Amino acid sequence: MTHLEFSTQDAKANWDNILKHQNLLEVKLDRPVKLITAMCDYFSDVSKHLQTPTMIELQALEETRKISRTDGLTGLFNRRFFDEALDGEINRAIRNDGNFTLIFFDLDNFKKLNDTQGHQAGDLTLKRVAEIMIVEKRTEDIACRYGGEELVLILPETKKVSALVIAERIRQKVEEAELEFEGNSFGVTLSGGVAAYPLDAQNIKSLIHAADIALYQAKENGRNRICLHDLDKRHYIRIDFAEEVQVIKVDQESEQLNVQGKNFSNSGLLFESPVAIEIGTQIQIQIADKSISKPIIVKAQVARVEKFKSYYDIGVSFVEIDDTDGNEIAQALAKNLGIPASSLNQKKNPEN
Repeated sequence: MTHLEFSTQDAKANWDNILKHQNLLEVKLDRPVKLITAMCDYFSDVSKHLQTPTMIELQALEETRKISRTDGLTGLFNRRFFDEALDGEINRAIRNDGNFTLIFFDLDNFKKLNDTQGHQAGDLTLKRVAEIMIVEKRTEDIACRYGGEELVLILPETKKVSALVIAERIRQKVEEAELEFEGNSFGVTLSGGVAAYPLDAQNIKSLIHAADIALYQAKENGRNRICLHDLDKRHYIRIDFAEEVQVIKVDQESEQLNVQGKNFSNSGLLFESPVAIEIGTQIQIQIADKSISKPIIVKAQVARVEKFKSYYDIGVSFVEIDDTDGNEIAQALAKNLGIPASSLNQKKNPEN
């Protein structure tokens, strides 16, 4: 509390003297005296270690600290705290050889909303979107206001596929929100860009830039959507997914093959297989991960086979994702991998 340093012997002597001083003050004042009060009085008036003491109430100190790191309008952490938190997160990831993901959100057509509904309606909108972020994020995620209508989310120890789900959930909740100001009802949407460390960037500046590029792509592609940063600058997204998946040939249901996934893209899934699978083969893939509540069943067709020394790279194109109802990762993948909505409903609406 005093930030004074003593040897072990001097510390013990000071502690004994503080306790005696506390008793002395209680006798003189004829009332209880808190230990911290006796300590400060002892160091400032008796031992003279504190030449210009400043008394700060702990509750007031904590409140000041909270205000200094919180955005006054939204209640989210502010830009200053974001910078500190991002620096801490990247250092933790470096030490532990870990990963994390950054999501940049930006409200769509916010200037137009301010011009038509007024700035107070704009403030109300920012508050509501911030509330949605706080409710939908996980406890460990850090939500901040980056500036203006830009909001950010830091997701510790999180892969892109899981970040995509959270970002898509927030986007959907914002789209569904019904806002009202002075009798006028209106809605709002937001766009988002997702980038991961170390997959997309190896330092803070480049990570922010990567997320910002992905956000710009979301805006360019029509707004009200989430885009993932693509390190390879392809015209379609790639989502790292180095997990085991199960493959079953549709015409040979008893033959199951466990293979190693590599990544998702708009074209489907790329995985490593110990054996070749003929191009054009219809297969069923079961995708499971610790972040997925239940496996995703995908119907696909083999579109590419490339032989390497000890394995084959198998590229498949998705035909249909089954049972997306209630499975957020399946829904997010279907939306972001560009699979037509009609394909998703074939199982529920066979007459179509």
